Amino acid sequence: MKFFIYLLFLLSLPAFAQTETISWDDATISNKLTLTIAKREFDKIYKKADSIIKPDYSKVCGADADSSFEYVYYKGLMFEMDNGIMNFREINLSAAPKAPLFFVHKGITFNGNTKLADVQKLFPNAGAALQDCEDKVYKIIKLDPAESGDDSEWFFYFKNGKLAIIECKFSC
Repeated sequence: MKFFIYLLFLLSLPAFAQTETISWDDATISNKLTLTIAKREFDKIYKKADSIIKPDYSKVCGADADSSFEYVYYKGLMFEMDNGIMNFREINLSAAPKAPLFFVHKGITFNGNTKLADVQKLFPNAGAALQDCEDKVYKIIKLDPAESGDDSEWFFYFKNGKLAIIECKFSC
């Protein structure tokens, strides 16, 4: 009987373990924008993008000759837009320090004042696997997506101990 109780206890541990993931559906930009949003809805909130750029598709991983997406930029935000639908790609929290933009996930706010140590407390396993960026300027915490089958990764870039960039990258 003790063995059965012990086994039940061990099997229940993963259910109570902290999940170190980011859920696309549970995240917003400044509590105003969902991570997938129609361009017309974006324009209702922020009036106008700073710029819309058509990339050189030959230099974009996974793009081909039939690609038609564009990058939409607004005060440190970058979305990928295809057929009027925008999907979040990056928020640069240090690009425009006076811009009141921030990232929210499950009620937790991440902004340019968020410290590396705070994020390491929220995500201790990922925080322990802290990596140096190739340029040696940033430290990176990588997180997986919460949604199964999603082939993205979340990158939290820190400069001088403070959160600078949050990026969602998709594999090619």
